[in-house]
Amino acid sequence: MRTLCLNLQRDAAPSVAENFLVFSPRVHYRAPGLVFMEISSTSKLFGGESKLLDEALHVSREFFSGAVGAVSDSPWGAQALCAEQPNSVSAPTRELQDLGAAPLSRLHQLEGLIAWRSNSEVEGIVDFFHMLGINRLEEIRRFEVDSFRERWKETGTLIWKRLHGLDKQVISPLLPSEALQDYIHLDFPVSLLPFLLHCLEKSLKRLMGRLQGRGEYAQKVIVQLFCEYSDKMHLIELQPATPSRNLELFMKLLEHKLGDISLENPIQQIEIEVVPVPEKVQQLSFFEPRVSDSEKLSQLVSVFCQARLTTGFLKPKDEILPEAAWEVTPEFEEYEALDDAIEVEGKSFQIKPAYSAALADAPRPSRLLKKPRVLGRRELDRFQFLSHQPIERMEDSWWESSRGRDYYFALSAKGEFVWLFYDRIENEYFLHGYFD
Repeated sequence: MRTLCLNLQRDAAPSVAENFLVFSPRVHYRAPGLVFMEISSTSKLFGGESKLLDEALHVSREFFSGAVGAVSDSPWGAQALCAEQPNSVSAPTRELQDLGAAPLSRLHQLEGLIAWRSNSEVEGIVDFFHMLGINRLEEIRRFEVDSFRERWKETGTLIWKRLHGLDKQVISPLLPSEALQDYIHLDFPVSLLPFLLHCLEKSLKRLMGRLQGRGEYAQKVIVQLFCEYSDKMHLIELQPATPSRNLELFMKLLEHKLGDISLENPIQQIEIEVVPVPEKVQQLSFFEPRVSDSEKLSQLVSVFCQARLTTGFLKPKDEILPEAAWEVTPEFEEYEALDDAIEVEGKSFQIKPAYSAALADAPRPSRLLKKPRVLGRRELDRFQFLSHQPIERMEDSWWESSRGRDYYFALSAKGEFVWLFYDRIENEYFLHGYFD
């Protein structure tokens, strides 16, 4: 069994183990700040044990700058090697040789998943061998197990077994049970928005790391800001358009929310809770950028939704009349261009009307009225038409209820550039849009 041991800061919480579920399902946390991972079956996915160690250290140092690690054959061997040769990998079956030259004081780190019952007892064992002139781990391997058992009972037996690689410790799969919550107590109450955002970003980063390890997304983030004076509390709920664990997205939503809050009463304590949902599993191409346009679009839609702004996307419809040729939908869809073609004797050609090239370049108004407005004769006389002939004609097929429109460019009395049409059925002029 190949084991990776990470030595984090002593104040690391047990929930930090969830960050490393991306490297192995078998993860174990032991105080103070030790994380063990069984990597026999997962190291190949990361390009080998050395690269997996580098990745795990990178994740660790985002939260604990002084983190170190090591890989060896057993949990206690990896822990001792982590102290003796930080950030190293012991080759398979080489654990006993690599630790043989270590000083006798390394007995304190020869623990693994279960800590020594008494540190003072181990210290006494180390002092005893020092009085005999023994200073290296490999030197005390010469003694028989009975000698260890008679003098130091169970602790002595465990030491002898671990020195000979005979103590079996199994790392069980980690089933996340810790709530996705974080609590911040500020020694100095905060009344400046940038500093408050900095504190919240560190906490949210830890929670997003745990979400990634658990294979989950955040459906909602609930932030409670407790003020220093009185019992006032600000409640903030962040809910993106789609579940996400994008830290940048949540920081944008949080910044917009905090902009509406008065910080005259400084913030003393902060509680953060994440409501998770399972992530959607999909295979990504190695060459596909990890930050896609759809993710950027999701960020923008989430900001609009939080601000209670109605947003949507224009969806083309198969209609002739401009006001009926599109609709607003809440979701973005990609459309492929369709080509009209006719099959003739095994060869195909595309139909292109004679006016299509010019029509494609014809300007369209930047503001289109949802319903064209009829113009009375007096109002129509105030418009200056820019041509005597219509610039464009629109009409349905002869079998449909044709509306027959002739479009013109014109200038209003205020100098506005407008789009008018003459309805040949109703014999009326209508205002349909404005140009910039």
